[in-house]
Amino acid sequence: MNTESIKPFTEMSARELFLVLTGERGIIEQMNLQKILREYVEKYGNTADLVTMVHKVAEDES
Repeated sequence: MNTESIKPFTEMSARELFLVLTGERGIIEQMNLQKILREYVEKYGNTADLVTMVHKVAEDES
């Protein structure tokens, strides 16, 4: 596995996040992203685009 291509969700584009969400990048990354999205929906009650949701949860954690 090429670990150089692994980057944080906050640095990914909408397309990259979509690929993670569909399982293209592996089950572990998919589950981690799903957890982040569930956190966002639980806290804010609605959805936004993937990039916004990931960034908002990351901001809330810092």
